[in-house]
Amino acid sequence: MRIQLDRLAGIAGLMILAACGTTTSAAPSASGNDPLSDFGTFNGARVEILAQGGFAALDVKDAASHDDRSYVHVQRHICAQNCGAPMDSSSGVMSAAASDSLFNIVLEQARLLDKTDYGVTKGGADMMSYTLRVTAGGSTRTVTADDGTMPDAMRRIVDGLRTSIATARH
Repeated sequence: MRIQLDRLAGIAGLMILAACGTTTSAAPSASGNDPLSDFGTFNGARVEILAQGGFAALDVKDAASHDDRSYVHVQRHICAQNCGAPMDSSSGVMSAAASDSLFNIVLEQARLLDKTDYGVTKGGADMMSYTLRVTAGGSTRTVTADDGTMPDAMRRIVDGLRTSIATARH
């Protein structure tokens, strides 16, 4: 419990710093084409994280949109057909400050992701696998990883989105 509170406090601190900071440009990705390097404003920005797997065979979707400040969270077990109702779901609107803070983190950290596929961990069959989609400036970047290969920048995006949604839910 103490570790979770420390982690949430750290994420909240990052969100505050991001909201007060300015954005800077980063070097283009390895492909030489960085669709997020010239986003200008947050207009049209969206982030989505799909997480699947783990011991419990979960399928989790978290998403947020900057313009309408909406969020959605859906968690269910992985299934092939007739999945039934989710185990947990919510949707709503976050505050303008929370949305701006989240997207400061998302867009800054997305610039640090220099690959689109970070691979999978050998022997990590029970890890969650993640697909991150960030849209900004009319372009979308998709990045995949698992719990073991996920770079820090992607982890900050995942944690920031989940924390923002959890805060908006309460």
